[in-house]
Amino acid sequence: MKLKIIFDKESVNSNCVGGWGVAYLIDDKILFDTAEKAEYLITNLKALAVDIVGIEKVVISHNHWDHRAGLTSLLELNKKIEVFACSDFIDEFGKELFGYNLKLVEAPLQIANNVYTSGCLSVNYKGSKIKEQALVLSGEKGISLVSGCSHPGVLALINRAKEIFPEKRFYSLVGGLHLMDEDERSINYIVDEVKGAGVENIIPGHCTGFNAVKVFQKVYQEHFFDLKIGQEIEL
Repeated sequence: MKLKIIFDKESVNSNCVGGWGVAYLIDDKILFDTAEKAEYLITNLKALAVDIVGIEKVVISHNHWDHRAGLTSLLELNKKIEVFACSDFIDEFGKELFGYNLKLVEAPLQIANNVYTSGCLSVNYKGSKIKEQALVLSGEKGISLVSGCSHPGVLALINRAKEIFPEKRFYSLVGGLHLMDEDERSINYIVDEVKGAGVENIIPGHCTGFNAVKVFQKVYQEHFFDLKIGQEIEL
């Protein structure tokens, strides 16, 4: 299973734009999140020679601007895309996206062969209740969890992935882990718990935070990998 990094902070491709947000593409057909700006998303898709018409599904992790901004422009280019989103996203944008193929997600759901959403987990964030989902990929090497921001907590998302595939090896954790505002003690605890949960490889991006990335790199060593636009990762 192939994961292509379309948008995050840094890039290995000089023709791509980096910034604050997420867009990852699974097997050229399933896009997870749509970056902070539509123009950035479309620019990067074209620079990385992605066939936009070939994208079949989009999964929106949660209703924050840096994860959903490019959706409308993408749908204008490919009206056949199925969009999988939590109820709070559909409540807010359902009318704006009327006529497109929106699918409500609550519980864990298989959306393609070997690709599952974790289902939507609720959390209070900055005084508001939000819902967030991640992707769980089941490949030959084991399962991989792909996260947009991990607002419900990365450990909660790991537990959900293990509930979906209780007997499978946990190969990789990829994406935003939202540890940028955590103190050293909390970061060390979470990194130890991630390691203890059996996650073999860590590929942190987006909102993980510089301090947390350093700790993951120290703990995981050769099983730590940078995440940059233009990379293709085998999961």
